Amino acid sequence: MGTPAQTLAQILEQQARRHDSRVFLRNKSDQRWHDHSWSSVADRAARLRAGLSRMGIKRGDRVALLCDNSPEWVIVDMAALGLGAIVVPLYTTGGAEETRHVLTDSGARLLALDSAQRLCKVRELGLLPALETIMMTHQTPESQVGAGPRIVSLDQASAYEPMPATAGDRDELATFIYTSGTTGPPKGVMLSHGNIIANSESNLAALNLNSEDMTLSFLPVAHSFERTAGYYTVMLAGGAIAYAEGLGQIAANLLEVGPTVVLTVPRLLEAVYSRVMRTVESSSAGRQRTFRAAVAIGTEAADYRHRGRPVPFYLAAAMALFRHLVFSKIRAIFGTRLRYLISGGAPLSTEINRLLAAAEIPIVEGYGLTEASPVVSCNLHGRTRIGTVGRPLQNIELRTAPDGELLVRGPNVMKGYYHRDSETRDAIDAEGWLHTGDIAQIDAEGYIRIIDRKKDLIVLSGGKNVSAANLESRLASDPFIAQACVVGDRRKHLAAILVPNFETLGARPPDNVRIDQRRPAELVNDRALRDFFRSRIREFNRPLSDVERIVDFVLTEQPFSQDNGELTPTMKIRRRTVQEHYHAQIEALYRTKSE
Repeated sequence: MGTPAQTLAQILEQQARRHDSRVFLRNKSDQRWHDHSWSSVADRAARLRAGLSRMGIKRGDRVALLCDNSPEWVIVDMAALGLGAIVVPLYTTGGAEETRHVLTDSGARLLALDSAQRLCKVRELGLLPALETIMMTHQTPESQVGAGPRIVSLDQASAYEPMPATAGDRDELATFIYTSGTTGPPKGVMLSHGNIIANSESNLAALNLNSEDMTLSFLPVAHSFERTAGYYTVMLAGGAIAYAEGLGQIAANLLEVGPTVVLTVPRLLEAVYSRVMRTVESSSAGRQRTFRAAVAIGTEAADYRHRGRPVPFYLAAAMALFRHLVFSKIRAIFGTRLRYLISGGAPLSTEINRLLAAAEIPIVEGYGLTEASPVVSCNLHGRTRIGTVGRPLQNIELRTAPDGELLVRGPNVMKGYYHRDSETRDAIDAEGWLHTGDIAQIDAEGYIRIIDRKKDLIVLSGGKNVSAANLESRLASDPFIAQACVVGDRRKHLAAILVPNFETLGARPPDNVRIDQRRPAELVNDRALRDFFRSRIREFNRPLSDVERIVDFVLTEQPFSQDNGELTPTMKIRRRTVQEHYHAQIEALYRTKSE
């Protein structure tokens, strides 16, 4: 046995020696999939490492990436980490202000870009004092004109003899990951090699991944969930990563690649759920009865599986029938080899979780945060409790504070926020407990139920606290509602901004509502459509307490998105931004209610 790898770059080198010509990375271009072996990826990283060293990049320097998921992302990452540099990933969907903030705050000396369009956007940011070099990963750069960072290509920077990863230790910083956050400018979370390796080892132990596993990567690798669980953990397992062509091609790529592991966020599963339910509701009465019976049987059988108990014969026999009649079509969406469908980044609604479990799709819901590298807990096969986020991974301690806040301690907890000592002290107490900002309950068996965000509670003017995220998740499970944002802080009652699901409306137009070819902007002002949504909100409110009820709403044709700043990269709502964008409409709602 050799010396255990101390850094992520050393792990790649060890795995390359072990797996050599086996496939590590796959990407699709020119209508075909291209394979990249372990040894070729390690070699390209080593050659680029030599080039970066010649450019003057050294231990502690920041190297930023503004690129889509690709083999080149891994090559730049591993080249920089092998020099002891600190990698700073940026979201490709980030706005100009966020991009400028991350590059300036981190002091990045080199920025890797993958397109001419992104080069133009960076040039529009103005002066970035620390940035010396821009490296184009997918094309030969244009001639440099005027002042500004020098521009080189990845090929030019890699035209050297391979340079092995330098010695390092687990305590050295590996990355600054800027939290997308729902309020305020992003903060740079400082994670060491040891933080990430510890979390990857815990993921590996929980999921028992191996060299036969393959994941389809489509969540932004700039996010800690995809980066640790979908990249470094797979690297540690000796598995393979295939990169989706884009969000619009995920369905086709799932069938082409046949991944065993898929990381996703609830928003994408909500789209799958809506599509399934639309199909069911437009089918005959007999098929609808069959579907409901299948889900009832599947849910009962899933309860046995979740508790690690054998499924009784009568359920197994019924499942054999429904597996063929109903569930095979849902399972086919994810390919034929799926072992784990891992949902993270935000709470997954119980309705969606139960349907997927009933269909025998191996859904695993987990919980984490960037400051914990990021995975804290997950539901495992045979040890699942729907409605919880499972139990903590190995080497992770949990407890709740007197106010219910979930606290985390372990080798995965960050070093702190970059040059924000006061905020670091607020986040990590003297005993090393990370204060997550989430309100949670931990039962006698160790299962964690996330109740709400500590700072995302809506406090009504009467003093009552209401969970906005919980209400939004329930609203979005309505097939006619695509997205919802609940408002009402310091007000007498709650209201909501609703984005209708226009696809469902077109397929199942409500009575007295003329859809035809009318545009969404016209539909949201239609009185009959508003009456229809008012009736649905009335039904939504029926089981709720008075303080939880949605009293009024705004319909908008404009979806919440990352482009308009209303969603984080993991599809969480930035409530403050939404409220700013709809300030006039919200004020009008409350005026009409004579508050």
